[in-house]
Amino acid sequence: MPIHSANGNLILFKYLPKYLRSPKYQHLISDNLNICEILNLVVTYVDIILDGGSIVYDNDLYFISERIFKDNPQYNKEHLYIKLVSLFQTEKIIFIPEAKHDFTGHLDGVLSILDSKTILINSYPTKYLNSIKSVLEKYKFNLEYLIYNPYNNRTYQSAKGIYINYLETEDYLYVPIFGQTEDDIALKQLSSLIPNKTISPIQCTELAEEGGLLHCISWEKKFNNKIGFENPI
Repeated sequence: MPIHSANGNLILFKYLPKYLRSPKYQHLISDNLNICEILNLVVTYVDIILDGGSIVYDNDLYFISERIFKDNPQYNKEHLYIKLVSLFQTEKIIFIPEAKHDFTGHLDGVLSILDSKTILINSYPTKYLNSIKSVLEKYKFNLEYLIYNPYNNRTYQSAKGIYINYLETEDYLYVPIFGQTEDDIALKQLSSLIPNKTISPIQCTELAEEGGLLHCISWEKKFNNKIGFENPI
């Protein structure tokens, strides 16, 4: 689905992720341009491969997974940055290393924007945590850490234990839970970090086995000039 630019335009990227190109999964590659036409969305289509989950943004700040470089080898990094600045109408575009075992290369299970100066990230093991911190600290962000425990998952595909992939609306924060001891800790942390939202836990054990969680299955839109989601009916 399309991404909002800083000035409110809808930018639609080419949806052709490498992890869905084998014959077994090609049926999962949706025609996103056709979907937008059905929904009467006016978009600017761009021939750059970028999953919605590979970008985390709010207002004029955009974090983009470094997976974009692998998916678009025809562009060098500088060229891609210039194109993205033009599309999103902001220079606040920051590339973040992808997690080693995440076959999607997505970022919405890695970090979240609390405000323009504060970023929430998973409490990763030291090596990957340091790679993210080195980027964020370069830009003088304050960092907060959310509990993270996928270590008992049977496969790398499972998203069980990744609480940062929550769904935020105007009034609510819908947080995935999995029936494990970390659930309560995550809910208390998020309640403290985002006190102006009502915390609503959602059982997501079955959903997590498919490799995604609440943010993965939703589409962001703007409300009150802030990126988020409308409250479900």
